[in-house]
Amino acid sequence: MKFLVSKDIHSNSNFTLLLGFYSLMMLFYFLGDVIYLLNYFGTSVSNVLSTLKGDPDNFIEPLSLLSLLEHLHISLFLAILALFTTMAIVLRIKLTHTHKKIIIILSMSSLLLSVVCLVGTYFVHIAFVYGLIIFELSWHLLGVYALSIIIYQVWIKKP
Repeated sequence: MKFLVSKDIHSNSNFTLLLGFYSLMMLFYFLGDVIYLLNYFGTSVSNVLSTLKGDPDNFIEPLSLLSLLEHLHISLFLAILALFTTMAIVLRIKLTHTHKKIIIILSMSSLLLSVVCLVGTYFVHIAFVYGLIIFELSWHLLGVYALSIIIYQVWIKKP
């Protein structure tokens, strides 16, 4: 990440090209991850609950602990890398200190709370499913918002 030490992201045209394409690819990642989650867990609260807890009426087996841990391990690792590198770029673009702070705190805490709610839904109570849906969508939307700002400042708005 040494290339992100420079505060002037427009000093090198190759650097702005790299950051722009990185942001574009990460935008596809965030949108693709939402589609993956909708396909994996379902598109409604009842679908998410039947995926996690099972549904004997429809002969749906509950998600095994091994599958849950595998999903958590992979998705959390990828999400942390995606958000961390995106927020590292957010620190270098021209936004107010408060705006940067709000984006970083809300996105990272939403990611953390989505994981807590997933585990809470599986082990504690089904009411955590609402937090899971809200926080999962929140950190994805905040990531898309941050990446949109980056693309705008790197490719559209020139210094």
